[in-house]
Amino acid sequence: MAKEKFRRKTVEFKIVEKKKSQPLNESAQVGDKVTYNGQRGYIIGQAQNGDWLVQVQGSANFVNPKDVKVMGMKAKVMEPPFKFDEKTQKLLFEQLVRCGIFMGNTPVKTKNCYVKYSSWNNAKLNENVGMYSDGEYLQLPKEQIRVFEDPNDFANPQDYVEGTMDGPDGSPEPILVNSLDFTAAIGEADSVRIIRHPEGDMELLSVPRGLVSVSI
Repeated sequence: MAKEKFRRKTVEFKIVEKKKSQPLNESAQVGDKVTYNGQRGYIIGQAQNGDWLVQVQGSANFVNPKDVKVMGMKAKVMEPPFKFDEKTQKLLFEQLVRCGIFMGNTPVKTKNCYVKYSSWNNAKLNENVGMYSDGEYLQLPKEQIRVFEDPNDFANPQDYVEGTMDGPDGSPEPILVNSLDFTAAIGEADSVRIIRHPEGDMELLSVPRGLVSVSI
């Protein structure tokens, strides 16, 4: 009787590790066009906690990245040009900005009109917002007021650099100075925006250029 030879066959199993899915908005960056709550808008900044500052129909809000969908594919991932804390951003949003009065798409008045950006930004379209027209205080629905300035221009914390100003007792007081205002000022009396008490109860003021000094 022939002996049967049995060969021991070794079977190799390869364990393939499943790649972890990347976060949906890992490649999102400031300036991207996005959709949020079914509406189109733009990312205009990022908070230190990772939330995006999204502008939709003129209103800017901090939103969770999971709630934002980037429109289109990104060819290159870039770091946002600046990050900031919500406290600083809230202060900069308190500024008066240029605006216009409209009835639908028809301009009614487009000069010498100003509105506090935070009041306009936080209001609903049908809510009244206080504004100034030729120095006169008015209350108009938000939908009739259009802001002419970009938050990236007037509320960008990266425009502020460290500086000093003489305090009440004559000693140098540490402040933050708007570098764009400082370099654009021609005379010592020209106005420059500063932030006092940057480490405490911050205060946004405009002072003569001659009172401050910076290292740019």
